[in-house]
Amino acid sequence: MANILGIGTSALLSLQQALNTTGHNIANVNTDGYSRQLTEFDTLIPQLSGGHYIGSGVQVATVERAYDQFLADQVITRTSSLGYYDTYAGMATRVDDLLGDSSTGLTGSLQKFFDSMQAVANNPGSVTEREILLAHAEDLAGKFQFLDKSLASLDAEASSRATVVVGEINDLASRIAKLNVEMARVSAASAGRPPNDLLDERDRLLGLLAEKTGISVMKQKNGTVDVTIGTGQPLVIGGNAQKLNVSPSASSPGQLEIGITGVNGTSVSVTNFITGGELQGLIDFRSRVIDSARNELGRVAFSLSETFNAQHRRGMDLNDAMGGSLFAVLNPTVVASGNNTGTASVAVSLSDVTALVATDYRMSYTGTEWRLTRLSDNTVTTGAGPFAIDGITITPSGSPAAGDTFLVRPVHDAAEQFAVEMFDARQIAAAAPVRAEVALANTGSGALSQLVVNGAAGLPLATPITLTFNPDAFGAGVPGYDVSGGPAGPLAYNPATESGGKSFSLAGFGSLSFTLSGIPQAGDTISVVSNTGAAGDNRNALLLAGLQSKQQFSGGTASYAELYGQLVADVGVTTRQAQSGLETETLLRDRVISARDSVSGVNLEEEAANLLRFQQAYQAAAQMVATADELFQTLLNATGR
Repeated sequence: MANILGIGTSALLSLQQALNTTGHNIANVNTDGYSRQLTEFDTLIPQLSGGHYIGSGVQVATVERAYDQFLADQVITRTSSLGYYDTYAGMATRVDDLLGDSSTGLTGSLQKFFDSMQAVANNPGSVTEREILLAHAEDLAGKFQFLDKSLASLDAEASSRATVVVGEINDLASRIAKLNVEMARVSAASAGRPPNDLLDERDRLLGLLAEKTGISVMKQKNGTVDVTIGTGQPLVIGGNAQKLNVSPSASSPGQLEIGITGVNGTSVSVTNFITGGELQGLIDFRSRVIDSARNELGRVAFSLSETFNAQHRRGMDLNDAMGGSLFAVLNPTVVASGNNTGTASVAVSLSDVTALVATDYRMSYTGTEWRLTRLSDNTVTTGAGPFAIDGITITPSGSPAAGDTFLVRPVHDAAEQFAVEMFDARQIAAAAPVRAEVALANTGSGALSQLVVNGAAGLPLATPITLTFNPDAFGAGVPGYDVSGGPAGPLAYNPATESGGKSFSLAGFGSLSFTLSGIPQAGDTISVVSNTGAAGDNRNALLLAGLQSKQQFSGGTASYAELYGQLVADVGVTTRQAQSGLETETLLRDRVISARDSVSGVNLEEEAANLLRFQQAYQAAAQMVATADELFQTLLNATGR
């Protein structure tokens, strides 16, 4: 039955709970993830008395969090995105600093090498300049290897961090699953009233999980949550947590495979479905930055080694021998998948170094044909092979089985392989292997100029190649040069119309090209002889030095330095974009956290006001109880005998 004592007592109890809640808020003002709690009051069921409903007092309906689900979801989304950019930008910046720094980058060593090559051209007979060239070649090789090793080290670091992150994800998932069990139990025991502190702890764990990987959260009626990653792969379902695992990729050597272990113990790859968080940042860093940078650096190494060696082999050294390879011959890498069941193999040969592209290729057999995928842009070529693409020829052989896969890496490992093979300074081929000699007895003005060696086959010359002018070389008064000691002639040359110069090429014998000019007389001879004993000849050294600025790559638009500059620029652009994304996501996350905290955060001034308000109400309720007691005592005194 409603009475003032009962009403006052209900007020005291309810206000005491409100004061406790306010105190709890104040105590947790610095607790990470804590949401301000609100005491919700509700009137007690009124009592019917004398034909009227008389109020019975107040009760605490519930204690709820000041919480906005939309803002909480936004915080998780932005936290995941920020975790991605923070990791990606941080790692990419280290690569940018490595490649772009003047002390660690390749530019300085490349310049010193070609400066020393020019010094040899200026003084080809000096052994000292040649030894300095070899020293700078060693420095250049060391720089290639240092950069590749540094990139490989960052790659390994990213792999190690990914393994650690997967472990952290598994731990957080397990803790969320345990909280789900506790939440379901507590919710059932409290008739569905929210366990606020458990909800805060769960949200805190979800936030930590979002830093590691992108997640989707679905709330259930019993207060639990289901958590999925990627495109819906389950991570936490009720009280069960699935486990992520890390293993080396069978199809892409050096890469990691992220799998999720199901209830039946089998693992399903989710590497390509990971979105957001630190884990995706590490995966993207390895595939987009490290692999790309190592391929581009390898392309520079392969291009330099092949083109420099090719020109060096066309020259003659101080021992009157043809030049050898200054740098080690580099080889493409082919790795077979560990899952292959056939007996097929794949060979790669270089056809045009100037057409190389900084990318890997995947060869896979469909059961009826080979499928070649260029991984930089996913361009696909199909057929039986061989495949001529981007300056290389890929030739499959043997008996493949459906699903057999090979990873073809033409330039990925080139910087690691780059080394100096020549250690004797006298073997530097600064001279051209041939020279032209005009017979002293000639009476005409015939001359041979612009003598160029385009290959090393047939050199050095065993015997001179002699050109003898014959006014009737072709009969019927058609003039030309008869050729002896070389390819069959004659060479058509008419002094009357071609004295200004006519170009010729001789197959074999170094694939010589030259220009004949002047007005020769019958019997005049010009000889191409082996350039022995020509220590002062610098023609090949000049051609080698000229390679520095020769734009022979990327369709004739780039030199060695420009290839490396493109690498630095690409990494720089990627880094700037990542840093810009980091700045944007930091701002967006700070804003959404501020919006969430404006709803859920504890404001000490507001809590102090509530404390005073509830205190005054409590005192008033206590006065109500005191008044009821006084009335009761008055009644007792009035009726007492």
